[in-house]
Amino acid sequence: MRLAVDCRLIGQTGIGTFIENVLNCLVLHTSNEYVLIGYTDRLGKYQQQGRCRVVDCRFRSFTPTELLRFPVREVNECDAFYTPNFNIPMGIRVPIFSTIHDILFFETGKFGSAIHRLALKWYVKRALRISRTVFTVSQFSKDRIQAYFNTSANMAVVCNGINHNLRKYSETNAYDGEKNGIVFLGSIKRHKGLAVLLNAYAKLRANVSDCPSLTVIGHVDFRTKDTEMMDVLAKNRDSVNFLGAVDDATLYQTLQRAAVLVSPSFYEGFGIPPLEAMYLGTPVIISDIPVYKEVYSDLPVTYFRTGDADDLYEKLASFIGHRLNVSEKIDRMYNYASTAKDILSTIERAVNV
Repeated sequence: MRLAVDCRLIGQTGIGTFIENVLNCLVLHTSNEYVLIGYTDRLGKYQQQGRCRVVDCRFRSFTPTELLRFPVREVNECDAFYTPNFNIPMGIRVPIFSTIHDILFFETGKFGSAIHRLALKWYVKRALRISRTVFTVSQFSKDRIQAYFNTSANMAVVCNGINHNLRKYSETNAYDGEKNGIVFLGSIKRHKGLAVLLNAYAKLRANVSDCPSLTVIGHVDFRTKDTEMMDVLAKNRDSVNFLGAVDDATLYQTLQRAAVLVSPSFYEGFGIPPLEAMYLGTPVIISDIPVYKEVYSDLPVTYFRTGDADDLYEKLASFIGHRLNVSEKIDRMYNYASTAKDILSTIERAVNV
């Protein structure tokens, strides 16, 4: 089989991490050929393999240029097309397989203008209509997509896993015994629940004499229009260590040394930071949102009531964290090799090759 893959997001976080790790596993299947569409400089390691052809394409996602000028001629010479997102260019005649990780931008109502959300809705509906199979990363996301769009499209759940950089770090860097307090990892957006953690932490500092430090890792934008977030950030600038975006080595070392990672999200499609922390041996406290109940049901996590800063404070104040040894279990439950295998077998069955 010859499979065309949209790889333009490789080199970015989120969906970029997903497609890079899936692709690393896909190319191990020696019977297939791949046409990889994206930035040539980011795909060099694949081009060295005889079965991978790279087609340079730098058009931004969700733009008219992408819709109309994507290299569909090369795509249509293949047996199928796979994209890790739902922005599908026009003119593709071979079977299409796409991915919708979540529909956060509809269900929270906090992302972009009404016109922007209307455009995204068109893309999602089109992907559901023209894709042979739409993949998503959790049963929760699948259920929400089907309910929100009232669709009977063929959908399959393929989970996230531990990315190869983290696995490599884990294999070569043992825990050194240091504990760096509480860590939050995520973007500074309302649905990530940082305000809840900061309010709980303020109470912890006021009532616990040996209060641990709090480190926030992620893109910090004090220009956010979320008034609540602005107020909470302003009150905590001096007591919280805001690292912003960091390189992989710093990220993994900080996670590994954390006494506990807290993920107070209101909404996730999967939610991978707690998984990464536990893979490095760090215990986690997470909100009891449905997707976390699904993904982490068989792992040693501590839940708190979503949005309840007082309950999170109680959990932090009484928390006695112990180093975890669950990396092998996580690898059995969530790994990109299985994800790639499921995606590939679904495509092969559909195109009968």
